[in-house]
Amino acid sequence: MNLSRESIVTTAMSLMDTYGLADVTMRRVASTLGVQPGALYYHVESKQALFAAMSQVILADLPPFSGGHVVRLRLWAARLHSLLLAHHGGAELVSSVLALGDWESSPGASVQLGLLANGYTPRTASAAAHGLVNLVLGHAFDEEQRIAATRLGLAPQMPSWDSAEMLDDAVGLFVEGLLATGEAPMEPRA
Repeated sequence: MNLSRESIVTTAMSLMDTYGLADVTMRRVASTLGVQPGALYYHVESKQALFAAMSQVILADLPPFSGGHVVRLRLWAARLHSLLLAHHGGAELVSSVLALGDWESSPGASVQLGLLANGYTPRTASAAAHGLVNLVLGHAFDEEQRIAATRLGLAPQMPSWDSAEMLDDAVGLFVEGLLATGEAPMEPRA
């Protein structure tokens, strides 16, 4: 096998999808690739850099939010949610990467720019973008925990709930609060 950044990230993603984020260690990735752990550091400088690269893979298909009507914000949030849940531990991984403070590569950066373009103040646009990303991450993380508990037989009988519908309702309430600021309409400017 030709060792490369791509092969390392692909292997780490496979391990996460199979066993969960806690089992993604440099030693385990190296062992799976049949190399010594030190060989990985030529291509990926740290475990945090590996996690950042994995986060980019998860978010690669998330279109930027460019502003516009409320429906677009709801669709954007639903897409982020589905991308996070497409990988076992996706919300946990993305959340841990964002906690390190790289807002420019955050999915919320485009939300912030879109809201600024619609006329919201920088403070409101920033708070709303961070809040929306945290809302979606929290919802996805909660769903990941329910799925894991159910797999292990630990989940008590929980009431049935439609995760996508609940998220859409929550984002709808979030958007209503944003509109209530009176700073700007959610309609695109001409």
